[in-house]
Amino acid sequence: MIAFAAMLAGFPDTLPAYLAQAPEADRTAAHALLSGQRPRRVAGLDALLHWAAEVAGVPDWLVAASLAASGDRAETAALMLPPATGTPPTLAEVISALDRATPITAHATLLALWSRLPPLANYSVNRLASGTFRTTYPAPAKPTSGPGGSVLAVMILAQAASTEITLALWQDTTPIPIARLPLTLAQTPQIMAWVRANVAGRFGPVRQVPPVQVFAITFQGLTRNARRKSGYELHGAQIVEWLPDAQADALQVLHEQAAAHAL
Repeated sequence: MIAFAAMLAGFPDTLPAYLAQAPEADRTAAHALLSGQRPRRVAGLDALLHWAAEVAGVPDWLVAASLAASGDRAETAALMLPPATGTPPTLAEVISALDRATPITAHATLLALWSRLPPLANYSVNRLASGTFRTTYPAPAKPTSGPGGSVLAVMILAQAASTEITLALWQDTTPIPIARLPLTLAQTPQIMAWVRANVAGRFGPVRQVPPVQVFAITFQGLTRNARRKSGYELHGAQIVEWLPDAQADALQVLHEQAAAHAL
C-alpha cells in the first residue's frame, strides 16, 4: 500500500516502475482500481475524521483548526493519526479488508489499517474507504513526436496532501495546464510554504495559487491527446529547476517543439 500511494504522487509517469516491482496481487488490485473498479464505500469522510481524531486524542477545536488549514477531511484525518506500527498491509490486503467491512465493523477495520500505515498511504486509504478515490488510467493517445524538449511553465495548482503541482503554459492571458508533477527540488519545503501562504482557492485536496511561480521542466516525448486542453500529453516529464523571477512560456512553444519533432 505504501508503494501504491507513493506511485500515485507521480502518476502516471511512475506507474510502469510500480507495476514492474509490485507483487502480482497488488498489480491486479492496481489495475482494477485504475480501471474504475472501487471497493465498497465503508464510511463518509466526516466519520473517518471523527474516528481519526478519537484514536489520536485530538480535541475538537484542533480538528476544526486543522481542517480549516487543509480543507480536506481525508488529508486531515491521515495527518493526525499516531505513527504507524507493525507490518504495513499490501494494496491487495487493504482492498480485501475494505470489501469485507460492514457498517458494524467499519470502525475497527479502519483503525486496524491506519495503525500500520504512514500518512500518505492513509490518505489513499481514506479516499478508497470513503468512495472518493478518482485516479484512473489516462486516455489513450496517438504518438506524434519522439525526441523530448523543455519549457518554462507556471504553477497554478498544488495538492494539499503531497508535493505534486499542476503546471501550465500561457495562451494569451489564460494558463493552460500541461502536466501534474511531483516537486523533488531542494527548495520544495520553501515552495510548499509559499503555496500555503498564497492559497487563492480550494477544491477538495487541491489548492489554487496565483500563476507567478515558474519552473523549468523537461520531457522525453509528446503525444497528441485531444482530451487534454493543451492538446498534448507529456511523457517522462520532470521539474528540474525553480525560476521565481522568470516568465513562463506560451503554449505556442509546445506546439513548435511538437512540430519540429513530428514524424
